[in-house]
Amino acid sequence: MERYTVVLVLVSALVLAGCAGGLGAETGPSDSTHVSPDQVPGVTNGTLSNASALVEANRNAVTTRGVVLQVNRSSAQGTIDARLVVGANLSTYTISGTGSLSDGQSTTIDQWSNETTRFVRTSSDEKTNYRVLEGHNNRLTILSQVYRFLSAGDFEVANETSGDSNVVLTADSVSAASTSTGDVESFEGRLVVTESGRIQNLSVTATQDGETVTYSYELRQAGVDSVPEPDWIDDVPPGASVQAQLSIDVENNSYLTLKHIRGDVVPSATTVRVESNGTTDTVSLDGSLSAGDTRYVYFDASSQELRVTADRPETRTVSPVTSPASVRIVTEGGAVLHSGSMAWESTSESASGADSSSETMTTESANATAAAITRGCTSKRRPVNP
Repeated sequence: MERYTVVLVLVSALVLAGCAGGLGAETGPSDSTHVSPDQVPGVTNGTLSNASALVEANRNAVTTRGVVLQVNRSSAQGTIDARLVVGANLSTYTISGTGSLSDGQSTTIDQWSNETTRFVRTSSDEKTNYRVLEGHNNRLTILSQVYRFLSAGDFEVANETSGDSNVVLTADSVSAASTSTGDVESFEGRLVVTESGRIQNLSVTATQDGETVTYSYELRQAGVDSVPEPDWIDDVPPGASVQAQLSIDVENNSYLTLKHIRGDVVPSATTVRVESNGTTDTVSLDGSLSAGDTRYVYFDASSQELRVTADRPETRTVSPVTSPASVRIVTEGGAVLHSGSMAWESTSESASGADSSSETMTTESANATAAAITRGCTSKRRPVNP
């Protein structure tokens, strides 16, 4: 049975696709001085019975008028601090966030988007990379992640009102109706929402599998006309707009197979860096790559230098790669097309007696920490779709 998880795990590596920190600004005014709780979308008979309806109403309010939001999440796995600024009617928005793992690894992301293009800057370990993506994220996934917390708690209308006459709901137990909380030991939450469904504040503390997670979502300002283009976009290098899906396979525990699955042509000046066998080396592609092309990447048996070729290498010329291995593919302009690590187990082929392994690492596996920030943190342990 699929279950949502309340403990949102910050996974390693980077991405980041919505949020940032700081800006103390006024909280948006309530919709009415006379608030009827059952008029709040999703609230029936004094309880939050339909979290999806409330989330959708909040999304509509956020994207129509524009807002400044602050989102924070902390657990033993790491922390995320993010700020989202949305222009009215979603004409522009910006996300700024920092995520850190329990081992101290930290990643920052800045994203600015207009109605046609998204510009992304990520920084980790003193490295800064840029991407330019087509399209407009009109759903703002970070807003959807509120659903996981709202559906996990048993929220009821409290006998209190905020200073702006908003509706206050509290939860001190796990929702019995939710299939997402089978292993949640405790849950405490407080929700402040306007009559129209715009969430002013949500704070949660939950314990699952002995691990405590805290989450907060705060409306810092209501009413933002537009978000100006940030200065760092001037630093976006040529080639950052290259969009290509690549995959990496390990074959016979010997060499890597690089395949261009789909997307733009990868320029010949693109470099491939491989860490394996206790060795790290970088090599440039021997030519541009188009969709359907394949290259073989291996360590030369005699020189231990990294090589790339269009022809499958002979085993005697290869210094076999060992598990784990990491691969990073970067254009001359600094766009990271692929970055990730993989590990595999070997099996013996009965016909040849040779070791054989197959572990695929696709472009989607890269930049997961950054992705977690823009999604507002999802769990890698039990991924589900709300």
